[in-house]
Amino acid sequence: MNKMNPQTPQITLMRIPQILKVIPVSKSKFWLMVQKGEFPKPIKIGRSSFWTIVEVQAFIEERTGKSRN
Repeated sequence: MNKMNPQTPQITLMRIPQILKVIPVSKSKFWLMVQKGEFPKPIKIGRSSFWTIVEVQAFIEERTGKSRN
């Protein structure tokens, strides 16, 4: 039986359509941000690209902090 350790944080992966719902940019602008290093590089699983929800939240928090200062 494979039980998760209660102290191990759960990792949630997001794909581009989910990310673009919370970051209002076009898909091409999103990939440009990844290429420029403005957004984290994806985790590749097969041919699919994923990002952790923590990375996406950190990006949003960083951007909202900069715009409010």
